[in-house]
This record gives sequence, C-alpha cells and structure tokens, in this order.
Amino acid sequence: MNDLIRQFESQLRAAGSGNAKRAVEELAAHVMGCKPLEIYFKPITPEQKVGLETLIVRAEQGEPIQYIIGHVDFRGLEIRCDRRALIPRPETELLVEEVLKSEVCGLKPLKIVDVGTGTGCIALALLAELSNAEVTGVDVSPDALALANENAAQLGLNGHFTTGQNNLLDGFSESSLDIVVSNPPYILSDVCKKLDSSVRDFEPKLALDGGADGLDLIRPLVKQAFFILKPSGGIFLEIGYDQGPAVALILKNAGFQQVAIKKDLAGLDRIVIGLRF
Repeated sequence: MNDLIRQFESQLRAAGSGNAKRAVEELAAHVMGCKPLEIYFKPITPEQKVGLETLIVRAEQGEPIQYIIGHVDFRGLEIRCDRRALIPRPETELLVEEVLKSEVCGLKPLKIVDVGTGTGCIALALLAELSNAEVTGVDVSPDALALANENAAQLGLNGHFTTGQNNLLDGFSESSLDIVVSNPPYILSDVCKKLDSSVRDFEPKLALDGGADGLDLIRPLVKQAFFILKPSGGIFLEIGYDQGPAVALILKNAGFQQVAIKKDLAGLDRIVIGLRF
C-alpha cells in the first residue's frame, strides 16, 4: 500500500496538486471505506485499486477532492457537495459560529435567511444547533437549491428549512427577519481569472465573482437587509481578507450599529457583523 500511495502521490504532485499525499490518502480512504490513516493497515482489493485509479485520474485533471468524494465535513455535518455549488470551507464555519454567539440568537422564534445558500451548509449548521429557528435558504441557482434540499433531507433538517429561488432579499417584507447571513460572491473579477484551476474550472463562477471590487452583491444586500431586519436583528457576512474596512463602512452608511470585523484563524479579516436598532 505504501508503494501505491507513493506512486499516486508522485502523479498528483506532477499534475500540480498542492497536498498530493493527503489527497491520495483521502481518496483511498473513500474507496476503501475507512479513515485516511487506516489505509496503511488494510489490504486494498483489486476492485478498490481500479476504483482508486479512476479517482486519481480525475484529481490529476484538477477536479477538487471534495467533488470527487462527494461530501465534506462542515461543523460535524456531512454535507453533500458537487459542481452545483461552492465547496464549503473552514472559514465559513466561523461565520456560523459568530451567528450562534450573537445575542440575536436569544430571540424566539427566530427567522433566518441564508442568502446564496449553495449547499445549504450555513443554514443547516444553524438549524442543527438552534431549536428555535426557521431558516430559509435563497439562491439564484435552481441547481444549488436542489442540492441544499438534498442535504436538508439527508440530515433530517428539512422540517424547519425552506428554499426559494431569489435575487438576494427581493420579496421579503419589512421588519420580517431576525438574522440575515451570507457568504456572498466577493472575489474580484480580475482575481477570479487567476484562481487555481481547481477552483476556476470546477466551482460555479456565480458563487465566486463579486465584480470589479468584489462588493457588487454586498452593497445591495446590506441595503435590503437593513429594511427587512427587525429591530435588534443582525447581518452576518463573510468577506475577503482585505475587504473589512470597506464592508464595515457600507454597513455603517446603511444604518447598522455595533459594526464589527472578525478575523479568521490566520488573523485575516473574514466576517463583518452589524446590528439594527
């Protein structure tokens, strides 16, 4: 098994994989039905070897490991993911954490909208921990919404989860929501063109491209949110590492108070929060 891992690791490294050994271990574990470290202590069957070889070819072509495996762990939830939506990332788990820590979560009942829900990972992670919440996931992509609903059903969380094909918060009534949360497209258009091929060529551009300065969707979303949130409600946004001051100013200009920028585990600006009073 060690020789096989080294062979596939060499292939992926030659193809430009950033963490070739880990990728091979995860793919092997997926095929063998075990944890990555257990692959070194289990024999691989001929059928499993053929299956692994097929997955390695896909990885060589740049397809993200998460899409090949078909799911990702997000705050302890197994979230199905494929090319219909952006791959859930660890930084977004911090966005969920900030919502859960907020004083807004003390409200009952709690009405939340996740804008650009994608896989539904944010909405479903919140539902898994908030018994007093009803969450709506909105997205412009019907394919993403189908995936979000699949995840909700698989996790048994579809009882308090609804979806709608929608442009941002269009159609929601004034003062009708307690929380607006979003991981919107925030990457600059010019930067999108230079992203790693595993992102640029496989993940939906719709979920990545935020326009010339990355803020094309954030500006209207913030304005809508201030109108639609109840007094004492809050908005929680994931942002690019260099967008903190600009997004904070957008929130303040819209009327939000107690605007705060939160950093990720690398010490970079990653989340902006604002409350409406």
